[in-house]
Amino acid sequence: MTIRQTAGLPRVFDGRFSDGRTAVSHDVLITFQGEVLVVSLPNGGAPLRWPLKELEIAEHLTAKSSDVMLHEPGRKGGTLYVADGGFVRALGGQAVHLTARSRRWQGLRPFVWVAGISAALAALIYVTDFSPARSLASLMPTGARITLGKEVVRSMSGGRRVCAQPAGKAALETLAKRLSDAAGRKADFNVSVVDTDVVNAFAAPGEQIVIMRKLIEAADSPDEVAGVLAHEMGHGLELHPETGIIRAVGLMAATEFILGGSGGSLANIGLYLAQLGYSRQAERQADLQAIAILKGSGIAPQGIMDFFKRTSRMPGDDGKVKTRKPGEEALDMLRTHPSTAERLALFASQPVYPATPALTDGEWQALKSICQTTKAGPPVAPAKKKGERPRDI
Repeated sequence: MTIRQTAGLPRVFDGRFSDGRTAVSHDVLITFQGEVLVVSLPNGGAPLRWPLKELEIAEHLTAKSSDVMLHEPGRKGGTLYVADGGFVRALGGQAVHLTARSRRWQGLRPFVWVAGISAALAALIYVTDFSPARSLASLMPTGARITLGKEVVRSMSGGRRVCAQPAGKAALETLAKRLSDAAGRKADFNVSVVDTDVVNAFAAPGEQIVIMRKLIEAADSPDEVAGVLAHEMGHGLELHPETGIIRAVGLMAATEFILGGSGGSLANIGLYLAQLGYSRQAERQADLQAIAILKGSGIAPQGIMDFFKRTSRMPGDDGKVKTRKPGEEALDMLRTHPSTAERLALFASQPVYPATPALTDGEWQALKSICQTTKAGPPVAPAKKKGERPRDI
């Protein structure tokens, strides 16, 4: 094979051309002219001008290729065979789509597009805080959410007695109404107190909130209880309980339960919520809602800030075990919350506004004694297996 090159002129390669209509092939000269491959035919015939981007190939080029068979653009029948490594390298450099690397990329392109679209959707969901589970939760009828919430309360309460001292209940209803009115959106939160030695509170679907007796006893003021309630109402307004359950068991399973499905794992559906907890982002959302509720009800945020400071006396952000006050042995409610310093800074950064105590002194004393009278709570669901009992929260 001879390669001809004259100073100032493009390289010329030798090849064999067949028009596909006869069995005869011809020796031809080949040059690259810009984006065109020029094939000079024998006997002075008009040269063929094949656009490089339209060329097709019998076998894609690799680093080891030493020859190449090209098909005439449009598959008109003509073929061009060149047994020259230099031509192969020149062709691969100017017509990249003919290389094996390009073919692999074309094969991967659909997956790259899918990955790119998935990443873009994930970024969009992150930026816009879009949650498919929350969107589904927002479509649940109010009656269905209340039904689900009652089951969550029953399951998470574990059959413990409910505090029912009349004056204490009246004080709690006064506080709950004050906060509910400030929450807006026609919110009507139902708040109950369970007689148990755990410093905790939780929100259930359908605007239902449960406070543990030990939390009220551990509070130093009604404003602290109001702050905790406002935070749990924030979870309810954001539909975090419903969203968490849908993520855990799926919409179909939750719907089956609401419509009267059988026991199984759904018999203890509240345990899903207890085990899941909330993300730190959800906790921040609930804190922001709490700020708005406290401001709307004219209750100072200092109470919940004091509560944060005191309940932070547990394994903290620095990994060290801190001393707890008596009665603060089970502060699990803070395990997924943002750092105490971050939460304090958020509440402290709010503008000062006129505020009054969450309850009168008399109402506060009544709330503190709400568990002097109790009544039986909702029964515990039957165990899934013999001897199996629901886990305490």
